Amino acid sequence: MRLRPSHFLHTAIWAAALIATTPAEPQEYGARQVVERGGKVDFEPRGPGVMFGPMDPTVQRWYVPYELVYEYRWRQAEYSNYARQNYQRYVDTALEGDFFYDTFGNLATRGFLVYDWRQEQPLADGSSVFKGSRLSGWFSNVVVGSDSKAGTSYTVTVGSRIRTMLTPLTFSKAAYDGVQIDFAAERYRATILGSRISNPDPRFTEQAQRQTNATSMFGGRTEVQVGDHIILGGTVVNARNSTTALDLNNGDLVAGNLTLGQSGTPVKAIAVILSDDSPDDRVGGAALFDHDVRIRTRDFETGQEATWTLSDVTEPGANWPDIRGGFDRAGYKTADGEELIVLNYDFTDPGFRFPPETDLDETNIIDIEFDYVVANDFRIAIWSNKQPGTGFGRSGELSGVPSPPLTKAVIDEERPALLTVARADGNITDISNIRRIEFSYGLPTANMVAGLTIEGVDVWGVDFYGEWDRNFRYAQYPNAPLFTANEPHEVLRHTADARYLTASKQEYPFYLFAEAYAIDEDYSTSTFVVDSEGELQYDNPPKHLYEFVDDNDDQDDVPDWLRAGGRATDSIVLPGWDENNDFISDFNQNDNAAVSNEIPDYEEPFLRHNVDHPDFLFGIDLNNNGWIDRFENDDLPDYPYKADRRGANVFGGVYITPELKMTVGRLDESMIASGRQNTTNYAIVAFERDYPGIGVLRVLDMLKHARDNIPDDRRDVPRFGTEGLPSVVNDVLPAQDTWINSTLIGFDYSGAIPYLRVSNKLKYEYYNNAFTPRDRTGRLMDETPTRFGLVNKIDYRFDVGGLSIQPKLKSAYLRRDAFVVEEDDEERWTGLATLIAQFPVLTQSSISLGVELAQETDLAVDEEALFELGRVVETGDVRSVIGALQLANSSEYLGYQLTTHIGFRLARVFTERVQLADRITGRFEKVSDGTTQSTGFITVYAGIQ
Repeated sequence: MRLRPSHFLHTAIWAAALIATTPAEPQEYGARQVVERGGKVDFEPRGPGVMFGPMDPTVQRWYVPYELVYEYRWRQAEYSNYARQNYQRYVDTALEGDFFYDTFGNLATRGFLVYDWRQEQPLADGSSVFKGSRLSGWFSNVVVGSDSKAGTSYTVTVGSRIRTMLTPLTFSKAAYDGVQIDFAAERYRATILGSRISNPDPRFTEQAQRQTNATSMFGGRTEVQVGDHIILGGTVVNARNSTTALDLNNGDLVAGNLTLGQSGTPVKAIAVILSDDSPDDRVGGAALFDHDVRIRTRDFETGQEATWTLSDVTEPGANWPDIRGGFDRAGYKTADGEELIVLNYDFTDPGFRFPPETDLDETNIIDIEFDYVVANDFRIAIWSNKQPGTGFGRSGELSGVPSPPLTKAVIDEERPALLTVARADGNITDISNIRRIEFSYGLPTANMVAGLTIEGVDVWGVDFYGEWDRNFRYAQYPNAPLFTANEPHEVLRHTADARYLTASKQEYPFYLFAEAYAIDEDYSTSTFVVDSEGELQYDNPPKHLYEFVDDNDDQDDVPDWLRAGGRATDSIVLPGWDENNDFISDFNQNDNAAVSNEIPDYEEPFLRHNVDHPDFLFGIDLNNNGWIDRFENDDLPDYPYKADRRGANVFGGVYITPELKMTVGRLDESMIASGRQNTTNYAIVAFERDYPGIGVLRVLDMLKHARDNIPDDRRDVPRFGTEGLPSVVNDVLPAQDTWINSTLIGFDYSGAIPYLRVSNKLKYEYYNNAFTPRDRTGRLMDETPTRFGLVNKIDYRFDVGGLSIQPKLKSAYLRRDAFVVEEDDEERWTGLATLIAQFPVLTQSSISLGVELAQETDLAVDEEALFELGRVVETGDVRSVIGALQLANSSEYLGYQLTTHIGFRLARVFTERVQLADRITGRFEKVSDGTTQSTGFITVYAGIQ
């Protein structure tokens, strides 16, 4: 284009006009919809207005917006030369970000979107969650907004890893992902929780995670203080499935609704499975006397509903339902031990039909109710083709197997996702509890827990806390026509209760504590969450099960199990083993996120002198499974009491002297479903005294008599360096009618000799059974097993000039009889001799040298028997010689304290084994194979001191 003088004249006129109207101070937002009203700047959106400047009647087309001419001095025919004036972006760096407006059109801010969660109905993909990268980068996954005035405060917390608890029985999360709103006034407190628990974390993709089917959780708690000593509270938590394709009024705000994936196709088949609720005893399992079914249908053309019984829908002479498994008895079928009774209701089977004149099929079924007469120790579970499990394809059918008939073999092999609907009260085996059970089929849609609490502080000298909660679980029968017509489904509801009360009183020298509790066997704080397609696998907890109350026995920031919305499983669970509260196991203190150490300190060279194996711990074991309660790691939610338990525990005591106290108590506990009992009477004597100039003496002794046949399984001690969770240690029931005495004697020398430390610990445990017991599987058990442990340690430090020398000696002996006769006893001894020398170099450096001699001996192995085996076998004896050299430097650098370690460690480990020495004579001999292990390191730490 050829430029004419008129073009420049036109531009010059406009530039002069602009300069004349530009204020002396630069306007920060230029002409961007900013209006000043009464001295207040208003940013309300108004749409484009009429600008008089560009209204000149010229043919020339302007490709530069007038706003840019005004604000940035751009000219359409201006040559771009950045030699003297550098290139500038459209937006100044101080004004980075976007404009955001609230619901009423007011400008909220200019900046960046950090978090957004919203649900719009009716709308496809109406549920969306957005998390910007700045939530994790700038704010470490938590943002907080708050306000307060005159003693009233509120806070809005949004994040991905929030430690949140309402009550121990309703909601407790180590890493809650969602929104928490808290309010506090003088005598009132309240909390509101909200989260989309199905896919709550879009992994900071800078894109909102949108889906039509979702599971949302809302909850809250309120507290009011009555007087000076009483606090009353109320709690409710609800999680529900929903689909944003439906109008809000067409779904149940509490019970939720079925998703499109659940109601898109009809139920083709249902199977009811009866089993023994206590299979270990192999007697008195489920007994089935009679069964019937009521099927409710609707003609969607006429709206007429009808109910049909089993005889109405079974072809004459047909065997429907198909019944498999069980043993025939006089007048009933029974399923003892691992046996099952399976009733298959196949709606595509020729034996099933509605009367021909009705023109009904399975798509017309809107509700199915089963009517059973059962007895003994029964468990009733249910399955349908709408319950996909890990053995299923997405269609919901068993892999390669028609659905149904189900059989025990198919269930064992394919592992279909079964849902329990009823269980017997107690372990009845004489048919005295014969009863009629009615239950309907439905897919879970919601779970809600609601309850009340009362807390008293110093009420006539008594402190108490009580909690009662009711669990509501909702389900609905899937029907595609009802879903398409936006009509509500039949809502099924099942309830269970949990309650407990604790009270304590102290009036020196006396003290008293009492607790009573009852947690129903089907009380549950778990809820199923759907995927974006509206489907779920009922036996896939990592993806489709959300917990209101986590299993987090060690109370760190990582739950012990992997559930929906979680990021990882805590494979190193060490409950009660962080007494210094540094979030690192006291048994592996040199492990951290930056430098992972997978060797426990009680096995690591130079550290194992100070740290003893967990086998030498002492504590209370009221569930009598052979392991201290506070150190147990189980796979259960962290309720204050286990589900399916009812009981009471009372103990009291007296301080005979300030150093000596005595406690006596009794525990009565039962399993509600099976009737198993734990009755334990106990007495505890505790003495601790510091003798000046000598040391500290500790004596603990617990004597108890237990009649306990309640199994309390646990996880084993973590094996550092191994993948996956520790194995499950089954409770073999070692205290079925047993006297148990546990003793710990410890003495630590802290006398007048400086730098001398002596530590001694003795642990002894003795079981005396009143009869020869058998474990849960019938194996014979030892009548008088014992456990004995002894640890002796001594170390001393002395200086020779600038040289510091520290010798150490340690002996650890453990003997433990197996509870079960056929299992191996354990007896081992470990001896350590350590010498460490350190001397300074220059002013801020030092050199350390150390050598450790270790001997580990397995005393339980019969080495003569190993010779008789005639094969190469390790004896369990290990010797090691370990040497280490380290240069350490500590110096300041750029405001930090730098610590530098340079060194080398060399170990020679000898493993003893039995091997063939002479093939002709068959002579065997013991030899030791040596391996050399080495570690070289250069490490720099930066700290602030």
